[in-house]
Amino acid sequence: MSISAQQIKELRDKTGAGISDVKKALEDAKGDTGAAFKMLERKLGSAALKKASRETKSGLIGSYIHSNGRIAALVEVFCETDFVARNPSFLELAHDLAMHVAAMKPVFMSVQDVPPEEWQTEKARFAEEAKKMNKPQEVLESIVEGKLKAYFEPLSFLEQPFVKDQNKKISEVINESIGRFGENIKVNKFVRLEI
Repeated sequence: MSISAQQIKELRDKTGAGISDVKKALEDAKGDTGAAFKMLERKLGSAALKKASRETKSGLIGSYIHSNGRIAALVEVFCETDFVARNPSFLELAHDLAMHVAAMKPVFMSVQDVPPEEWQTEKARFAEEAKKMNKPQEVLESIVEGKLKAYFEPLSFLEQPFVKDQNKKISEVINESIGRFGENIKVNKFVRLEI
């Protein structure tokens, strides 16, 4: 199976991966561009773990104002260098993340950021509901933990399905971007306004 230069260029433009990585993915996928794209996404996402401890000192604020002018969002996105911060693809990422905040109304950055008092309040409520099930204690605890996760994940930015691709969580979009740009990327905070 021969891989064309056009296939390599198109896949490289989509993913930002290196030529050799793109070529290998296309060869492994036997020329199937869609399958090669998925392979590269997985690989680029795993690169995020290696870069997670690196300092982010550059970045920008992504913004989105809905067409009706009544909803807006700002997202503070950090990266390692000014070179990446000025990259049009990074600007697009920041804009897309702001658009997601406007559309999906996250309350917390992650489940770990839920205030302890709010977590305990909901835990007590779910425990009260679970008691009525007449199950063993360890089963009840598992049920309560599942309900807490199901309640808080949809409110947590990093756990929400990305508004432009419901098959990916925001954390996965960020990890793929880390692989694509070759730098650590962090969302520091977000703000959503609605009239």
